[in-house]
Amino acid sequence: MARILLGCIMGKAPSQVIVCYRALLDFIYVAQYPTHDDSTLQYLTNALDEFHANKDILVDLGIRNHFNIPKFHSMLHYEECIRNFGTTDNYNTEMFERFHIDYAKEAWRASNFRNELPQMTQWLSRQEKIVMFQSYISHYQSEEEREEEVQEAVDGRNQDVGVVTAKRPAAPSQTLSNIQTKHGCPSFSYHLRIFLNKFLTRGDSIPRTQVGNAFLPFDKLDVWHSFKFSLDTLGNDVDGQKGIDLVRAQPGRGKSPGRFDVVVVTHNDGAESTGLHGMKVGRLRLIFRLPEVIGLYNEAPSVWPKHHFAYVEWLTLSRSPGAHHNMYSVTKPLPLDTTGHLPGDIVPLSTVRQSCQLISHLGAGVGWPQEWRSNSVLDACSTFLLNNWSSKYAYQTLW
Repeated sequence: MARILLGCIMGKAPSQVIVCYRALLDFIYVAQYPTHDDSTLQYLTNALDEFHANKDILVDLGIRNHFNIPKFHSMLHYEECIRNFGTTDNYNTEMFERFHIDYAKEAWRASNFRNELPQMTQWLSRQEKIVMFQSYISHYQSEEEREEEVQEAVDGRNQDVGVVTAKRPAAPSQTLSNIQTKHGCPSFSYHLRIFLNKFLTRGDSIPRTQVGNAFLPFDKLDVWHSFKFSLDTLGNDVDGQKGIDLVRAQPGRGKSPGRFDVVVVTHNDGAESTGLHGMKVGRLRLIFRLPEVIGLYNEAPSVWPKHHFAYVEWLTLSRSPGAHHNMYSVTKPLPLDTTGHLPGDIVPLSTVRQSCQLISHLGAGVGWPQEWRSNSVLDACSTFLLNNWSSKYAYQTLW
């Protein structure tokens, strides 16, 4: 709920309530950092101070009568506990919940549910003997074997999968007109001409004003519907997803709606692992690869890249986040010119940094139309907020 809380109350609550909830979310997210220094602990303190400075609005509005709640009081001791005992992932109540699963739930399932206590006790005794035997075996392993196992574990954790696509296209040999219709990207062929024009020599290249009418040497492309890639390592487990992101550009089929994810793409060399400087936000419309054979027998030009590409329709990102909610505004741009071509680019898959979530934003006091659904809101709405609370990874990178 915390991941979408702020976006849900935007335009429906006073600005001081927005600040109060945003400060509380800042505290919750920063408290979960896997590493801390003086700077991050100061962020934690500042967030708590901002929450206390604005919390009285909740009493004034009758939402709460008081804040004499143990959990709110415990927030005062987080910084001190982190300094004394380390980050919060080193001590919590999950340990005892896990014991309840091992010693009660699993043991109960191993019984026949009649006169269960002796059976559960015997099952636990056997599990302990197995663990002791495994410890005995590992104790007598050679030092070389132990070092080899440790190295394999380290290599597995540090493995970078890069960009992963299916071996075969989900939709082979799709015509350009079919692609533009199914994927909702009428400007794709225009941007494809601009992209291919970059590989022509200076004498053969076509002026930008005329490239829209240029001849394409092919009319079919192999299309993929999704790909996976590694997220930049920030020192955490990215909500248990092991640093892997999956994005889709999948058209609808029958009654099943299509899905075209919103992505953050590296735009120039100034881009870094965190922050939106040097980044652009757009909607992924197509994943494809240029053909290796043109026509029946002609090979494609050797200068054409062999890897996969993404066609992204750009969205307009505000220069700075909102003063109260710290989320960037995202709007749909107007066509580039009178021909109606939308701004977009064909980019390598390796430049896609992460997927992101947009929350529709219609302004103060304006409700969302009832006919909007999760699969249609990106097409129906024109103004959004970039949700940097959608995950711990997004919180550390989308600012």
